[in-house]
Amino acid sequence: MSDKTIIHSDVPAALAAGAASVGIKTVDLASLKGQAPYAIVPEGYELQECTDFLLQPIRKAGTTKLNDAASFIAVVNDQKGEATRLYSTVNPPTFLAVFNDTSAEPGWRDHRASYNAPLSPEWQIWLGSSGKACSQTDFAAFIEANMLDIIEPEGAVMLEVSRSLEAKKKVEFASSIRLSDGSVQFNYEEDIQGSAHKGQLKVPEVFVLAIPVFENGEPWRVEAKLRYRINDGGKLAIWYELVRPHKVIEAAVKDLRAKIAEGTGLDILVGAPA
Repeated sequence: MSDKTIIHSDVPAALAAGAASVGIKTVDLASLKGQAPYAIVPEGYELQECTDFLLQPIRKAGTTKLNDAASFIAVVNDQKGEATRLYSTVNPPTFLAVFNDTSAEPGWRDHRASYNAPLSPEWQIWLGSSGKACSQTDFAAFIEANMLDIIEPEGAVMLEVSRSLEAKKKVEFASSIRLSDGSVQFNYEEDIQGSAHKGQLKVPEVFVLAIPVFENGEPWRVEAKLRYRINDGGKLAIWYELVRPHKVIEAAVKDLRAKIAEGTGLDILVGAPA
């Protein structure tokens, strides 16, 4: 029998002997204050970590996702330590706590809490329709449905405006004039029983909202400007545009940063960890 034949016949036995020696061992990890089990295997096999078999993890990891600032503050205060860092961005509005960040010593940066400051339904509604031209009927319906968010002029005034727009949906608009009191006056002609009648419709050029930027947040003052266009045939297209909404979000994030910094006693870094 050749040497080559002997070698090949011994391979299964050698593998079996090596596999038989495999066992679960523990490696002392003093820096982690615990022991991690490992399977020690022969050369050519993989070293398999077996931490899933422990009663509890050997260190904290994972990200807790919170839906409001108060919950985020509570978790940070419960978990914070010397290596904790807070980060924040404006676009999109986010807050992130890294409890095992790199400080004096290297950190794993994988034990975290996040609060992504979801936008409120009111903010999404008003921002979503900003800049979108529509008929006076649709505009009137929108104003009436969201009238409680308007603080200037008073709700009764805006209700009257919406009803006036709805009532004049069949008239022919001829021109518009900006008045000294901050309103826009639309001049129109209306056919009543075969006779042309001229009329005027007055609408505020600027109105003010009080709506929260973030869910469960405080209301913010937001200005909206009326925009319009008289199309061919005297039809009125009308819409509004929120005034510098990105600056309102910036101010709301800045306010949240101040509250979270005060609530946690930690400075907030503008940016995100690596």
